[in-house]
Parts: sequence; structure tokens; C-alpha cells
Amino acid sequence: MNKVVITLLLSLAPFLSQSQTFEKYENMKEVDAMVMTSKMFKMLAKVDLSDSDPEAKQYMKLIENLDRIQIYKSSDPGVMSQMAADVKSYLNKTSMEELMRVNDNGQNIKFYSVPGKNDNYVKELFMFLEGKNADKPISVILSITGEIDLSQLSKLTADLNVPGAEELKNANKKS
Repeated sequence: MNKVVITLLLSLAPFLSQSQTFEKYENMKEVDAMVMTSKMFKMLAKVDLSDSDPEAKQYMKLIENLDRIQIYKSSDPGVMSQMAADVKSYLNKTSMEELMRVNDNGQNIKFYSVPGKNDNYVKELFMFLEGKNADKPISVILSITGEIDLSQLSKLTADLNVPGAEELKNANKKS
């Protein structure tokens, strides 16, 4: 019995450590953090909307299939360096595919994903931004997990005011 438990824990360890990679930033004073969980999405999905707004219905369908959104943003040079190292480590440990790279107006933005049930869906969308925003250095980590409909995602990231949302919107128009 002990061997089964140990084997199970060892097989789950990589998944548990991946989800912990960025949570350390939540309590750092140099980091602006926002984490939304599936409980929040389920609560939002219960909001009664009129049948006359199909866009709002599609938006609700998108968020009810999400598990978690994590956004971490910092302008502290030490934290930015740590974020870059953690992102590199995370990408080396996961089976993410690069979606696109954008170098625009002093910002380097990279998007990655884990494939979903078909070409229109991903299980995780990951973005890392390094650069300047209003002449201040900035690093942003964005991770969205769940059954993510790429055609609806740019609206959500724009509503959350995530740097790089415009690039994601443009990428969706190309695909």
C-alpha cells in the first residue's frame, strides 16, 4: 500500500510543482497579482443575462469553462529577473507550444499554449511580457487554464486590462 501511495505522489509531483511556480509572487509587495479560480467563474456564470445579448452569453460560456487565471506584474528589477528565470524553467518542464512572439514598442511578448480538444481550444494559454510600459520596465506573467475558446479569449484579456491583449486579439484574427 505504501508503495502505491509513494508512486502516486511521485507521479503527481511535477503537476503540483508547476502550479506552485508562480504563486510565490502573490504575496510579494513588488508584484501586482490577480488570481481568479473556478469558483469565481462558476459564480459569474450564474449571472442571469437577457437572451437578447448573444455576445454576453458567449462570454459567460467562455468563463464557465475556465479553471484559473493568474496575472503577475512587476517593475522591480530583481523580481523581473526572477520571473524570467521561473518562466524559462516552467516552459522547459511543460509541453507548451509557442503560438507567437511580438516585439513591439519596447515590449517582447511571447504566447504559448497546451493544445485542447481541437484547434480552436487550448488547455492553457501562457503569456510572458518583458519590456517597458509608460517608460517603466515591466514584466507580466499571464496563465489561463481550462477549456479555453481562443476565438473568445481576446475579449476576456482586454476586459482584464492585461498588457499584450491587443497582440492576442490580432493573433486571433490571423488564425
